[in-house]
Amino acid sequence: MAGKQQAPLVVSLPLGAPQPGESLQRWLYAALREAILSNRLPSGSLLPSTRALAEHYSLARGTVQAAYQQLQSEGYLDTGSGYGTRVSAVLPDVTLNAGYVRRRITPPAEQQREAPITQWAQRLSAEKPVFMGGAVQPGLRPFFPHRGDVLAFPIDLWRKLHTGHLRSSRLLDMLDADPAGLPALRSAIAQYLSIARGVQVGAERIVILGSVQQALDLTLRLVVAPGERVWMEDPGYPGARQLMSASGVAMVDVPVDRDGMQVEEGMRLAADARMAYVTPSHQAPLGGELSPARRLALLRWASENGSYIFEDDYDSEYRFVAKPIPALRSLANTDASVILAGTFSKLLFPSLRLAYVVLPPQLVESFTRLVSLTARHANSLSQAVLADFIAEGHFDRHLRRMRKLYAARAEAFSDAAQRHWQGLIDVPPIRAGLDVVCRLQAGDELDAKARLAAEGIDVMPLQRYCVKPQPPGLVMGFAPYNEAAIEGAAKDVARILSRR
Repeated sequence: MAGKQQAPLVVSLPLGAPQPGESLQRWLYAALREAILSNRLPSGSLLPSTRALAEHYSLARGTVQAAYQQLQSEGYLDTGSGYGTRVSAVLPDVTLNAGYVRRRITPPAEQQREAPITQWAQRLSAEKPVFMGGAVQPGLRPFFPHRGDVLAFPIDLWRKLHTGHLRSSRLLDMLDADPAGLPALRSAIAQYLSIARGVQVGAERIVILGSVQQALDLTLRLVVAPGERVWMEDPGYPGARQLMSASGVAMVDVPVDRDGMQVEEGMRLAADARMAYVTPSHQAPLGGELSPARRLALLRWASENGSYIFEDDYDSEYRFVAKPIPALRSLANTDASVILAGTFSKLLFPSLRLAYVVLPPQLVESFTRLVSLTARHANSLSQAVLADFIAEGHFDRHLRRMRKLYAARAEAFSDAAQRHWQGLIDVPPIRAGLDVVCRLQAGDELDAKARLAAEGIDVMPLQRYCVKPQPPGLVMGFAPYNEAAIEGAAKDVARILSRR
């Protein structure tokens, strides 16, 4: 009996029929694989010759040979001289068959137990997505906020600089980089901060990251324990608020007016707070600047309390009525308490994902170690290109050009609002930034957002940024839209909101 040839099983198995558009080779491979996994073709089963199977199913022999070869390469079949083609005694790793295995071994619902998640994950799941605009639409429907004009970026110049770093002689530059960032970029940023932001700091105190959001995340891990209190602007940047909420710190909502965060109110609410998050040069979203008196009061509080200030300097370079306000970090006696973070995503283009943080001396080593553990380092090729872009003067020229462009568009936006939105929307003077908070004269902001979105106009309701109620408003962007687009969209807004 040992020498008796086992009869092939496949010809007796129902293998189904191909799906519309499915190739015969793919169908036969999948049908045989499913038969093996379901044990309808047990281990050691003998399969027919390719010729016999082709004749039985009216297939080309090459189709059967290709299906057999794929199953053999994946470990489902064994072949050998005088042995024929058989199902392997040991099938591939079960992880390759996760879908099938799950169907076979999943216990009844009453026996299942949900795997636990951490409190951090529970807090995070309660938050809305950080990206506030839903699906990214590069076409930029007016008046979506928080975006610059990527079409005005000197992409040919960037491509030339990028290509220069892809020569075969520079292949070693593609190895892992310093977690703190490329020295050339850190030096270029230090020089830029000295001239543009009034910050005198050595390159060794600068760390390159993917975003200001990452900088805040790592800072919270290093200097604030869960349950400790942090001042947060109200209204304020939702991404910062969500990150704090997920991290488990106790947020203290400090009100904001036209002079920025009300520091005295912060001290009344939580004088012992571990950190304050502020946007002092251009408050997000209201747009004001932290007054000199409040700047000094904030710095005095941090110094006397041993607390930190996280300064989010996200778009202060785009100021239209005067030179950019010096960073809070530029003032005296800030070395030990102020953490300054800035981003190139707003200044150049969002997908660049490069930012920087200027650290107090006592945080540099631990912060760099944390970057190495969590992200290794930011993209070193993009860092090298950006370093050249800054060092060769292209960055400064680009900022000057974009500042003029955005100033003209801010003026066009204000003029269009004055002509078309009387009695509907009040637009304050625009002195800086990429967007502005406009006050609704009547109606509900969520209803206004929905009605505008239905007809191709995107805005953000002010309440998205607030904890305590504010008068109804819409955050509206102007920077990516030319004068003709602004004029046309302004007319549409007036038409839509005038309907009752």
